[in-house]
Amino acid sequence: MPFELDELECNIFGDFKAGDNAGYNSELLSNLVEANEGGKFNKPILLQAASLIEVAAIQIFYRAQNYNLEGVPNVSEADRQEIEDKQIDKFAVVIDNLRKYHILDGMDADIYDELHKLRKYRNKIHIQSNVNIPNVHRDEDRVFTDAKTRWAIDLNWRVLSYLAEHYSRPVHIQGFVQPLRLPKLA
Repeated sequence: MPFELDELECNIFGDFKAGDNAGYNSELLSNLVEANEGGKFNKPILLQAASLIEVAAIQIFYRAQNYNLEGVPNVSEADRQEIEDKQIDKFAVVIDNLRKYHILDGMDADIYDELHKLRKYRNKIHIQSNVNIPNVHRDEDRVFTDAKTRWAIDLNWRVLSYLAEHYSRPVHIQGFVQPLRLPKLA
């Protein structure tokens, strides 16, 4: 297995049930990675990795909308107020707002494009849909490769680590959500 499992203190969750569900799904992702002999779970691994990024990113906006006294580190109060009244719930909209408010600007220059690409792969949960990515085959066994799985797991770890480092809640209210057990490249 080219991955190792590690715990990530991800104190970004304001909706604690979303945090609990992220913990459950991070455990599921880790179990899929451990059992992924011959790439048989490549597709669900990619779907899980994308879903965890989505819920974590949504939490930044959730906190901006609901915790106006606490605020969100590294988000200006003017931006927080602008976010407060928006409906940000679809992955494409989430990514576009991450870009608009420069949430992941400290990462790679193409992080938002990578997230949109991951979103398109994640949308292949709908088997009848094309991924709409140039030069990607329509046969799913040729789409969800080991290389694509490694990319999704690495992206998942990088984004969640970045959010945890730069957007954690204040220390006195941390620890309500269990650490996420996640795979990362070894």
